Amino acid sequence: MDALPLIHLLIPADAAAYRALRLQALRDHPEAFGASYEDEAARSLEMTAKRLDGGPLNCVFGAFAGDDLVGTAGFVVPDQSPKSRHKGLLVGVHVAPGHRGRELGRRLVTAVIDHARPQVVLLQAAVGVTNAPALRLYESLGFRHYGLEEKALRVEGVFVDEALIVLDFARDA
Repeated sequence: MDALPLIHLLIPADAAAYRALRLQALRDHPEAFGASYEDEAARSLEMTAKRLDGGPLNCVFGAFAGDDLVGTAGFVVPDQSPKSRHKGLLVGVHVAPGHRGRELGRRLVTAVIDHARPQVVLLQAAVGVTNAPALRLYESLGFRHYGLEEKALRVEGVFVDEALIVLDFARDA
């Protein structure tokens, strides 16, 4: 059996591989991401590299099978104001189709959780309500539902509702 993919923080040198995998994810599963394929495709490689150089409060973990990037999961603290700095977001979780079913998503999300725990109190995420595998994964890792955003996304004229979930490090300590 193949060795398990290695997971580590992506750096600017990983920009081309990250961009290629992200574009594939956005093209194949537009309902799963807030970003669009067209917007991401228009972003330069330099902009992508800058995204991967965001420091501990804006980072992406990648899973590598040899030299190939096969999965990602990101962490962002979007609001740095003192009143909101305690909340972070789990974003951009994706595993390439040929690498699914091997607990890679769990390992990526766990890497984000471990990274986020000392930095924020709440780790939030939004997940399409029809994405049962992702919802099961997050629930098994301790995320709980706190709301529903109806019509959160509109993809090719179809609305997508998103479950709002949270992992409360203070509560779950």
